[in-house]
Amino acid sequence: MKKKMFIIILGIVILSVIAVRNILKKNQKPNKAMVQTTTIKKEDIESHIQATGKIFSMDKRDVVSDVEEKIEKMYVQKGDKVEKGQILMKLEETNIRYKIKDAKLRLSMEQENLRQLEKQGNTELEINLSNAKIKYEDAKNAYERNKELYEGSVISKVDLDKSKDEMDQQYNDYILAEEKLKNSNNENSIIIQKQKIETARLEVEKLEKDLAKHTIKSPITGTIVDTNISESGIIRSSVALMSIQDIEHLEIVLDMNEYESSKIELGDSVKITGDSFQGKVYEGKVKYIGSIAKQSNGGQGKESVVEIKVDIQNTDESLKPGFSAKVDILTEKKDGVLTVPYEAIFTKKDGTKVIFTVEDGIVKEKEIKTGVESNFSLEIIGDVKESDEVILNPTEEITDGTEIITNKVI
Repeated sequence: MKKKMFIIILGIVILSVIAVRNILKKNQKPNKAMVQTTTIKKEDIESHIQATGKIFSMDKRDVVSDVEEKIEKMYVQKGDKVEKGQILMKLEETNIRYKIKDAKLRLSMEQENLRQLEKQGNTELEINLSNAKIKYEDAKNAYERNKELYEGSVISKVDLDKSKDEMDQQYNDYILAEEKLKNSNNENSIIIQKQKIETARLEVEKLEKDLAKHTIKSPITGTIVDTNISESGIIRSSVALMSIQDIEHLEIVLDMNEYESSKIELGDSVKITGDSFQGKVYEGKVKYIGSIAKQSNGGQGKESVVEIKVDIQNTDESLKPGFSAKVDILTEKKDGVLTVPYEAIFTKKDGTKVIFTVEDGIVKEKEIKTGVESNFSLEIIGDVKESDEVILNPTEEITDGTEIITNKVI
């Protein structure tokens, strides 16, 4: 009897458990999605672009000679620092000084020839001109007197006309004598001789300039980085004798792809590092942005790049032309803005950017705009505030009003 009663009670208990489980299962809500979240931060944010380039001297010149001559003396050697205008070498001057002496002698001779021509003069022609002038003045005075006599009815019109004809004739004789003197052979000889003197003077001037070219000076302040001569050698004109670079004023030249170059502006601050810099970090400024793009062979084929130049502002002996350098360009900076990780941004099919905030376990979709982008986070602008909880890596299943369980990430 007891056994039967036990079986009945056990059956009732089992049926009760099954009934309760069915009721609970019937009333149970769907499982909530679990998501990772973080909070919106208010912080300073910076946007950077990294690239590599080569270090170059800002000023470099090849030293060349305009004359061909043997070197007389060298004053410098490779590695020496030189100042602008400093004498680098002297070329032999024997030949050029002989030419100058000869040219000056010819100039003196031409000047003496002119003095002799001027002494000879044109005595006869000059006397004729003087006499013709006197006769013209006398005839002119006589005509003026006869005009007064004619007006007083003392002489006739015929006498007045005769005096007028005489004055005109004497004037013509005076002009003719003047032309003869001007066109005389001696006068022409003097003109020609003056031209010879000018030619001789210009030759002396040219040779003296050539003499100055026998002293070769540095065109810039810098360091001699290469030489192409020996002290006993004969140099050739227009051939580089040595190369000088200003290694205290350096710049970095690099190619930037067209997308990133559009973010860079003149004056942007730059941090400079390199494998050969012994851990030092140098400061720089963007000083040049190419006005046109050029084609470059990149790892994925040809691409359009823009040349960028960075002025290194605190150079030292660790930096050398030809070294590779890594640059970190600060393109934008804002203080006290709202930021989220990139993983919090969801871009819809129409291009709209949104984030999903969480309030009391319920998802709120909020449209935002983005601003400054750093390596790990970016500025957001919209109906959001600091410390709002946002979902990371949202999927298309996350929509406005979805109930979720959160797992906050620091």
